[in-house]
Amino acid sequence: MIPKSVEQISDQAIAIKWDDESESVFFAEKVRGQCPCATCKDEEKPKENPFKILKANPNNVFFRNWEMIGRYAIRFSFSDGHNAGIYTFEHLKEIGE
Repeated sequence: MIPKSVEQISDQAIAIKWDDESESVFFAEKVRGQCPCATCKDEEKPKENPFKILKANPNNVFFRNWEMIGRYAIRFSFSDGHNAGIYTFEHLKEIGE
């Protein structure tokens, strides 16, 4: 599945039209909360250190920009400064609305 077009509707939403003619809308808070990067995935694992600094709340984040990564993924930059996640098209299709 490959995007035919990607359109930033607002700072909170991005729409993707897929090559199968379906369309998905992505909201910044949800996409940020589903970040697949190693740092975010590591934060989901229980830690023994009770003084660990918790992950920033993804609420009230918005898209700063985005870029295509080859022919398989998109990297989003968020208002909280995070941009390490590489969202494969397959992952995006799963989390889209």
